[in-house]
Formats: sequence, structure tokens, C-alpha cells
Amino acid sequence: MPSLWFRVALGNFFIAALLGLTLRFAFIQEIPFFNYKNILHAHSHVAMLGWLYLGLYGLVVTFFVPKEKATSRFYRRLFWLSQISVLGMLFSFPFQGYGPVSISFSTLHIFCAYTFAANVWMDSKATPGFSRLLLRSSLAFMVLSTFGVWSMGPLMALGFKHSIWYHLAVQFFLHFQFNGWFIIAVLALFFQWMEQKGHMPSKTFRGWFYGLLIGAAILTFALAVAWSEPHPLVFACNSIGVLLQLSALVLLLQHFWPILSSIKAALLPVQFRLWQLSLLSLCFKIVVQAAVALPIVAQMAYTIRNYIIGFIHLMMLGILSFFILGIQYGQSSSLSKNQSWGLIALGSGIIGSEALLFLQGTLFWAGWGFMPGYYLLLFGVSALMPIGVGLLLVKSG
Repeated sequence: MPSLWFRVALGNFFIAALLGLTLRFAFIQEIPFFNYKNILHAHSHVAMLGWLYLGLYGLVVTFFVPKEKATSRFYRRLFWLSQISVLGMLFSFPFQGYGPVSISFSTLHIFCAYTFAANVWMDSKATPGFSRLLLRSSLAFMVLSTFGVWSMGPLMALGFKHSIWYHLAVQFFLHFQFNGWFIIAVLALFFQWMEQKGHMPSKTFRGWFYGLLIGAAILTFALAVAWSEPHPLVFACNSIGVLLQLSALVLLLQHFWPILSSIKAALLPVQFRLWQLSLLSLCFKIVVQAAVALPIVAQMAYTIRNYIIGFIHLMMLGILSFFILGIQYGQSSSLSKNQSWGLIALGSGIIGSEALLFLQGTLFWAGWGFMPGYYLLLFGVSALMPIGVGLLLVKSG
């Protein structure tokens, strides 16, 4: 994507990482005048809409929109308007949480996203192949996810803010953002890259993989429903969904295993390593979700907070961030020392924090309590992430 766009998205990543580190520090030392929930809202919105959304915005426009339109004033202006909405959320959420200003900027971002989806849908007509189908599906899921946001206002007005329905509205948005828009957009970019290299998937693979992928994205929302309605039918829907997702992963790996050596040869070492980490994160995410097919594991998954945080970060940092960084730095023939050390620090911070979150969650599940110095360890490892992103910002072009 354009270097300036990437620097802006990476700057949002840096801010989100600093806010996340502040949240970690709040468990070690009390911070005066600190509202944890408001800072959490700022952290999550900047990470999702400032880093992941704008990162994918730049890549989707670069890979799927014809060059004369991709470089047009329209997409530039829409990018900056989206960034303004992110800055508005950054400076309003810490002071008022969900209030008139933050909601206004959040609404502005949704309308920017609608405009982006509609124009990319039309401008990607010239893109042949399976990747366009995946892209359009991801855009449809993006729009679908916002229905959860629109329902939150009426629910709050009717006094249902602390009800099951409000929780489901939030989860609806998050689920279809991550499992619909973000992850399927990443797959669309990957298949577009593969198609450019001459690897066109067969019709049989396209049909099976697409059906399994979309079915899994829809049915696995049942896990969020199970939190409030642990009915056997709800667990059955989730079980079918995670099995479809596991089948899609197996099909994907079978498809690419015979051509793995040619894929590796077409990638620069840094891109191969980052995409390798992204794929491993995807595999781990799907295997963990497959275990959730068992009701006893499902209950553990949505009641132990460490697992929930670890799982969200696994998608945001492991699958999505590694992929975006890989495809961007894969365009460079060489990395500076700052970039190399930045990627090492960031990767170490992501892997280390995920290991601690899942390990501590498992200790809770086993009834063994806290590991010694857990919060201090988590803070120290998490500090590697803003350090790593900061080094990338020194030279991110």
C-alpha cells in the first residue's frame, strides 16, 4: 500500500499498543484518575479501526482496485476521513466512554466503511478469480456486523444496556468483524497474491472451501449466544460451525501443501516468516475453537477472561497483524536494522503475551491460581510491542 497510508495505520498500532500497555500497568500500580473501561474502549477502537481496518483498506485498494482509481482523490479523501474518525474516538473515549462525541465519530467511521465497501465492490469487477468472491463476502460481513452496532442505541434507550440482548449486539459486531470481514479479507488478499503467481484453485476446491468457510463464520456465532443461553441446540450449532471451520483449514492445507516450495521461493524471507506466523496463529485459533465443540470446554472458553483476551489478541495480532506486516514488508528487498529489530521485538511481545495469557487461563481452569509475578511478567512482555512498532515507525516505508 502507499507508504504514507501504512505509516498512518502503523502509528495507530503504536498508540493502541501504548494504551494496551497502560491497561496492563493498571494491574500493577493504581493510576490516579484512570477509568479502565474508557481506556479499554479507546484501545480496542484504535486497534481495530485505526490499525486493522486502515491496514486492510490500503491493501484491498492496492490489490483489487484498478491503479487509476486506487490513486484517485476519492480513495485518498476517504482514507483521511476514516483516520479523522479514529482520532475522534481516540480523544473522546478516554474522557466520556460511550458518549455523544465518541458515538458521533464511531458513526462517521461506519458510514466511511459503507462507502468503502460499496466502491470497492464496484471497482473490483475487473478482478477475476476466487479472490474477488472472498473479498466481496468479507465486505458483506463488514456491513452485516454493523447491524449489531445500530441495535445498541435502541437497546440502551429502552433500558437494556446491562441485558443479554445488549451483550449479544456487541458480540454480533465483534464476531462478524473478525471472523467475517477481517479474516476473509486476509484470505482474499492471499488468494489474489496466489492468482498473480499463476496458482489458480480448482472449481471443486473453490466450492467446498467457500461453503465451509461461510458456514463456519455464521454458525460459530452460537458460542457468543451460549454465554447467555446455554441450550443444547446452541452448543450443537457451534459444534457444527467449528467442525466446518476445521474442515476448511484441512482443505486449505491440503491444497497448498504440494506447491509450498514454489510459494516459499516466491516470497522474501521476512514475508515468509511473518506469513508463517500468521498461518500458525490461524491453525491454533481453529484447533482451539474445535475443542470448544465440547460443552465443558465451551463453558471454560467464555468464562475465563484470560482465554477471551488471549483469543481476541490471537486474531488481531497473530493472524491479522502478522499478515499485514508480511505483505507490506514483502515488497521491500531489504530491511533496515530498526525494521529487523522492530519485527523481532513485536513478534516476541505477541508470542510471549499470548503464551502467558493462555497459560494463566489454564492455571485458573485447573484451580492452581496465579503464577508468581504474573501481571509484572505480562507487562514486561507486552512492553516489547510498542517498542517494536516504534522501531518500525522510524523507517516503515
